[in-house]
Amino acid sequence: MAELSPIEAHERAIGRVFGDDYALEIPPYQRPYAWEREQALDLLTDLLDAMDNTKASGGVYFLGSIVLIKSPGSPDAKVVDGQQRLTTLTILLSLLRDLTTDYELRFERRSYVYQKASEDKGTLPRYRLLLREQDRPFFLEYVQELNATNKLPSPAHLDGSQQRIADNAQILRDRLSAMEEARRNKLVAFLIQHCYLVVVAVPTADAARRIFTVLNARGLDLTATDILKADLLERAGSALEGSLAKRWEAVELELGRDAFVELFGHIRMIYERDKPRSALESAFKAVVPPFAGDAEAFVTQVLEPIADSYGLLNDQAEIRKRFGNEAAKAVRSLQRIDSKDWVAPALLRLWHADQGTPSEVGQFLVELERVAYYLFVTRADVNERIGRFAGVMDQFEPRPARPAAPTGLILTSDEQRQFISALNGPLYKHSRVCKPVLQRLDEALSSGGAAYDDQIVSIEHVLPQTVEENSEWAVAFPIEQERKRWLHRLANLVFLTRRINTRASNWPFEKKKVEYFGSKDGTSPFLLTHGVQQCDFWDAATLETRQAELLGRLCTVWALEEPTQS
Repeated sequence: MAELSPIEAHERAIGRVFGDDYALEIPPYQRPYAWEREQALDLLTDLLDAMDNTKASGGVYFLGSIVLIKSPGSPDAKVVDGQQRLTTLTILLSLLRDLTTDYELRFERRSYVYQKASEDKGTLPRYRLLLREQDRPFFLEYVQELNATNKLPSPAHLDGSQQRIADNAQILRDRLSAMEEARRNKLVAFLIQHCYLVVVAVPTADAARRIFTVLNARGLDLTATDILKADLLERAGSALEGSLAKRWEAVELELGRDAFVELFGHIRMIYERDKPRSALESAFKAVVPPFAGDAEAFVTQVLEPIADSYGLLNDQAEIRKRFGNEAAKAVRSLQRIDSKDWVAPALLRLWHADQGTPSEVGQFLVELERVAYYLFVTRADVNERIGRFAGVMDQFEPRPARPAAPTGLILTSDEQRQFISALNGPLYKHSRVCKPVLQRLDEALSSGGAAYDDQIVSIEHVLPQTVEENSEWAVAFPIEQERKRWLHRLANLVFLTRRINTRASNWPFEKKKVEYFGSKDGTSPFLLTHGVQQCDFWDAATLETRQAELLGRLCTVWALEEPTQS
């Protein structure tokens, strides 16, 4: 039985943690510095409260624990957990150093951030904390070097971790500058002598990896992709660890942290093609064979190209340029759907766009939109959606030893009838469905396609939902059952670029269409609404004609069999 790696845990004063016993370094697999100004200010506030209220604090302050990969007898220590606190403490110590007016004292306080070479002690020159390589030069120039915090850059011109470093440094500097120097001196002494961390040290990366995973399971602010990154870089080895970490983080920075995690979910679906039944970080290695294989090959052949496809999927202009206007409309329409199961087949096709002509890729996206909206409008459940989109991927890229997919991009006659029936029904009752369908319809009515600001577009009924007795609406629609039949269907719905005015809903039709449905010049930016403005009156016959026209237009968009009027 293999001997377990020893784990050491000791209480250490900050003065010792930022001293000669520890050469702290953030390894490449760690995520970027992520603390916001609120967290940085909370740390300063807690320190000052503990310093000022010694009866309550006992004259000490406990900063929690950090986990290091560190061998006994060597100061070299890689930070597994504690990056956020150690980085923020370094910012704080650097600010206190640079705000010190006494030159000799300022130079002395430099030692909490920078270790001078000493032949007597046998120490080499180094900074107490080294950030990841991507942020290291920035941190040295604007935080760690003597007087560096006197020239902090504007956070507005930065992004990612460097923006947060500059922002936190600036807000902390503002608070510290407002103090008298005597109070700042007292804070330095309290921080160095009376503030403590529990330092947990393990000598091997394997042991640290286990702790890293356990900490995540217990609520450490890590994502599934952080865990996967650590796994991949560990297998990559020291020669590739740094370069692959940079490439991984370049993709994460470009997409954003949340979208990056979503991307891994879509990659999983491209390979697994089944409903996920376990956590992403635990299943990814098993269901995505390239990830379990060569680390560099996964980044080069899978992660980066699929991330490029993900970026392309969100670039309407480039989709239009490469695959045509109809493909761009289809993708814009797909992005309005309230579920994202369609993304995996879209990414798979864009990833392998070289397998076919641009027009064939464009046609795939158009047909994918039709299938996705069939499932969306008929409110298919998650199992139906996943199964259908797996079939779409199977038809494009069959899997070995798997039977041919029975369904894919093609809608059967029965499915088309279900689709048309749902479109022809009380669409407004399904609020999540109604707006995207009306947006697609309005685009279809326009030769160039319409652009929407979803924040200001609302749906209004022409025939109001509540009809007052003896009103014009009661005369035009005397039978309540007839009103109910038309109330929530396509023909009776329009778009407005304003909030709903409940008082206007019962206005007579002529006043409503001019003053409520129109803009200042009496027109509407929506073809759907403009059509209503052209009507002289609003009754069942008008609705019958309009319903047939609008439903027919949607059938053209999605290549559905022409409906029989009902």
